[in-house]
Amino acid sequence: MHNIGLSSEIYHLDPADLLVLADSPNYGQEHNLKDDVVILLGDEKKHHADTLLKGRQVVENALETKQDFIPVRLAFISRTGRFDVLSPLIRSLRYKHKSFSPNIYHTNPFDIRRLKIERSFRTRENAYTFTKKKNQLAEPLRGKLYEELYQSMKNHGFDDRYPIEIMLCRSFGVQDTVDQGHHRMSVAIDCKLSRIAVRFGAAGKAPNFLRPLFLGLAKACLFFKH
Repeated sequence: MHNIGLSSEIYHLDPADLLVLADSPNYGQEHNLKDDVVILLGDEKKHHADTLLKGRQVVENALETKQDFIPVRLAFISRTGRFDVLSPLIRSLRYKHKSFSPNIYHTNPFDIRRLKIERSFRTRENAYTFTKKKNQLAEPLRGKLYEELYQSMKNHGFDDRYPIEIMLCRSFGVQDTVDQGHHRMSVAIDCKLSRIAVRFGAAGKAPNFLRPLFLGLAKACLFFKH
């Protein structure tokens, strides 16, 4: 099979979103996957939808028993070489290979926060601040934008047209992180929502012999960003 990468985290997703997925063309083959349910990500650029690599019966049972969310591992076909060391470390190279799947899933934002994969926590005080000074907004405008997002989400819930984007193995080619949507994540938490939309993407993964080292570095980076 192709060079397969796996998400560093388990995500709790709505089984109804999984039921509509077709079985992977490689369904039934031995992949040595330990998780009960595994989604194989598609590719938006190539118009490939996600498929269910493993766990059809688990998904159907979850719907019958009316479970809101079930644990799911994400798999993806790596777009970088098996021994590509540079792409996981250099953003411009990593983003050259990046693609998201066209499928949207639903989860609880508090589950995402418990995973500690956000690269920053946004609040009214630090909303819409950017590293580059030329992109900075005046403080009154920043507060106004955050409040408008808060009121919209509080009154109408999460807008599925703008899902949180999570990139698998984004950091050092080993650690999943939120790629886009930190403000929406924080506002959803502030509004105490129990359901948001997410979508997943990937580029590649670090070579296996470097994964232990890179995973330690990735965890340290997330810890200090928080």
